[in-house]
Amino acid sequence: MGDDLQVIFVESQGATAQVAEKFALDRDWLGGQAIWTTEPPFNTGLGGLPSCALISPSGEILEVGMSGSVMGDVEDHIAAFAKGKKKFPKDLPKDLKKAWTANSKGDLALALELLTPLEEGESELSFAASDLRRSITKNIESRFKAITWMKENGFPLEALASLETLSGEVDGHAEFTKLADELVEALNGEEMKSEMEAAAELAKIEKAIGKSGADEKAAKKLTKLSTAFSGTKVGARAKALADLILS
Repeated sequence: MGDDLQVIFVESQGATAQVAEKFALDRDWLGGQAIWTTEPPFNTGLGGLPSCALISPSGEILEVGMSGSVMGDVEDHIAAFAKGKKKFPKDLPKDLKKAWTANSKGDLALALELLTPLEEGESELSFAASDLRRSITKNIESRFKAITWMKENGFPLEALASLETLSGEVDGHAEFTKLADELVEALNGEEMKSEMEAAAELAKIEKAIGKSGADEKAAKKLTKLSTAFSGTKVGARAKALADLILS
């Protein structure tokens, strides 16, 4: 599935960020696409571990439960998505096919434009078109929110990469294009220059750790990076990771 599946590890039972990162470090799980966080994305209502949730690209919660009991269903959902994500759903009005197809291909601005005339009046088609618009809009807004979080928490490279993809998908939509342009300008601005430089260096070190493991040599590189970029969020991440390796 490649980039179609994003895994986010979340510890929701009171662990500190250091404990969560140490857990990942000890298992050589750093350096990939997953972002570790102690902030639960939503309240699942579950009180134990290990638990999991599967969220669709449109933000729909498909499965929630203890990993051991729902993992089979989670795998089935992922397999079905990979197999049929480009097939137009049979339960939708056929007039939605162009907008649905544009959305599935990542042309979100076109999808929203095509939905506008279909939302007129009160009919099965207009209600379905409005539902699809809400789904697309929710997806876009959640992605902007994630990008903003990455920018503000020491993941500027990840934020920029995600934003470049999203910018292309919303190009032509006035509101979302304006928001994307503002974020691009902020990420490439002078205030983020040190964060970007630090992130590039940290990415190299994390990649090396992912291949060779975390050792004293890696810790020294991280400490040197944190000193060189003191005062940056990325530098703080590097210092925290160095401390974890040496602990």
